[in-house]
Amino acid sequence: MKKLIILLAIAGIQTINAHAQGPVPEKKKGTPAEIAAARKAVEKNFKNAKAHEDYIYLAGVENPEVKAQYDKWIKAHPKSVEIPFAFALALYDAELPAAKPYLEKVIQLDPKNGETYEMLWIDAERWGDFAAGREYLRKATESDPKNANFAFYYASSHEDVDSAKHHNLMLSMPDRFPGTERGAQALYWLAQRSTNAAVKVQVWEQSRRQFDPGKSSWASGSMTSYFSYLLPNDAQKAQQLANEMLQNDSLRENKQWLQNRSVAEKVLAGRILMAKGNHADAIEMLNSAPKIRYSSSQTVLLKEIALANDAMGNAAGSYDSLLKYYAVDPTDEVYGLMKKYAGKLGKNNDAIQADVWKVRKSTAKPATSFSLDNYMTAGKTSLADLKGKVVLVTYWFPGCGPCRGEFPHFEAVVRKYGKDQLAYIGINIAHEQDPYVVPFINQSGYSFTPVRDEPTKRGNLVARGAPTNYLIDKEGNIVFSNFRTDEHNHRTLELMINELLDK
Repeated sequence: MKKLIILLAIAGIQTINAHAQGPVPEKKKGTPAEIAAARKAVEKNFKNAKAHEDYIYLAGVENPEVKAQYDKWIKAHPKSVEIPFAFALALYDAELPAAKPYLEKVIQLDPKNGETYEMLWIDAERWGDFAAGREYLRKATESDPKNANFAFYYASSHEDVDSAKHHNLMLSMPDRFPGTERGAQALYWLAQRSTNAAVKVQVWEQSRRQFDPGKSSWASGSMTSYFSYLLPNDAQKAQQLANEMLQNDSLRENKQWLQNRSVAEKVLAGRILMAKGNHADAIEMLNSAPKIRYSSSQTVLLKEIALANDAMGNAAGSYDSLLKYYAVDPTDEVYGLMKKYAGKLGKNNDAIQADVWKVRKSTAKPATSFSLDNYMTAGKTSLADLKGKVVLVTYWFPGCGPCRGEFPHFEAVVRKYGKDQLAYIGINIAHEQDPYVVPFINQSGYSFTPVRDEPTKRGNLVARGAPTNYLIDKEGNIVFSNFRTDEHNHRTLELMINELLDK
């Protein structure tokens, strides 16, 4: 459950452009006369959902008079489900903690209301009460066993608590709900999150058989992930998959698949040229391949070009290209290749690290100092007080699903370090969600120190979206930024922290 809301988007970044500082509720928009008319429309027919929506919109969801009015209506009409549901829905959509008692009131009146159980699940996630959220999902599925949404989220919720049950429920989704996007989505995430290569291939092949990627965005996403897996392992099969996708009537002009095919073709063509000893031509061929962000192709091309440079006797070129990549996105694989070429240049490990840090220092800059209110204590947390420690900073807010999705992966790494080595700070950018924060920390068990954002004082610690992440060295310099951590790259974050500690 801790990783669940990231299911809502493949990329998984919740922007703050649409939310200003997070999910800010609508302000009062109506004149007194308009609000009075909207209130009368509600009283004329309490079952009129549009009337409720208009009244709350015009008066403002956070307006105390609106709360007082709904409390009055609820008391006067104790058997009405529509009245508490309308106000609960508005509060829930605004991601406000005040939604919970009204959602619970709806369930008291209508114990089989699956939609409300689903909202209570999301609300429980915001409170950090993942077990309660899972129970709400169970009740939602019982209320409507034919609802693919409820079944999908319930299956997903077991990922961190019962991996076998999670696997079986997700794998069975296409058969239980044939032809639905939820079935395709279940296979996408099951493969995406598995660290077992055989399982990943099995699930991708099932998606390939059961869904048309030209009609299903989740199936198309699965095939894109399959391509990224195949390219470094079997470029010829990757090319075949790209050709298959481009034969689909709906994908013939698809830019991503055209780029995927081009990359595979360039890699294969480059290898043929290298085998013939035409290394310069191979490098030119590889450099002409499309540059696709968030794809395995970047690493594949980097390795192929390094091999070609080395074959030409240009070990320095191989080393330098790997060095620039490693300085920003370190992996054991790339470091191993660097060591291979460094050896040819007479460089030992200390020399490699010196080169790495030369690159990093060229872009590092002092982080804007902050001193922010700490939710867990009466004092403040200041960057100046953290000197001598590596500092991991993440901008978040309780309603941010991608943030909650990333937290378990951060935890898998940060718990390897002592508090004298690493400070882990979470800056909440949605002040209206303050009531969620302390319960979220206490119930989730996450180890970050939650502090309250001051937007006008961020300086160069810019919050481009939520989550936005920074790693700051022991002297207070930003060294790493704009990175994400998931189940497949824990080691990258660990290498970043280790090298900051060893600097």
